[in-house]
Amino acid sequence: MCSRSGSAIGRAALAASFLTIVSIGGAAAEPKRAPALSKVDHAAVERARDGAARRLRDPECQKVLEDFRDGDGRPLRESLENWSVSAAEYVQMIPFLPGARHPLCLRGNVTLVSTPGLPRVYVCSRFAVTQVSEPDLAEAMVIHEMLHTLGLGENPPSSIEITKRVQRRCR
Repeated sequence: MCSRSGSAIGRAALAASFLTIVSIGGAAAEPKRAPALSKVDHAAVERARDGAARRLRDPECQKVLEDFRDGDGRPLRESLENWSVSAAEYVQMIPFLPGARHPLCLRGNVTLVSTPGLPRVYVCSRFAVTQVSEPDLAEAMVIHEMLHTLGLGENPPSSIEITKRVQRRCR
């Protein structure tokens, strides 16, 4: 269990990693704020994220952090430990951003998009529908994307393999 100060440090580090400082003539400008999700997408993400956090409190679900490795072959638990927060706390801290213009979201069959090792997730237009119609799947998808933010690549393992493993561990 993480100490309160460790959690605060982790949250501060995560927040700092999302700020983009724009340099104008050598001087730093105000940090740009990430665009906000629509009310529908925000509500869907919060419901799925809350469910994912609840699942991640279960020791069996936390085993997904050992099941998968980052690009350097380390268990994802090691990447999480760098944040000094629990998996449930970490999933609550990840920013979810509008993905309407993201090239993968434009394909139409993608619901969430992330890049291995970057702590952010893009929300495609289909996610809210998935969350309402299949809330358990939406929670597994949030955990799946969390794993990517901790460094998990894809192909291999395939996206389907990742989600199935999450669903088996995080019932």
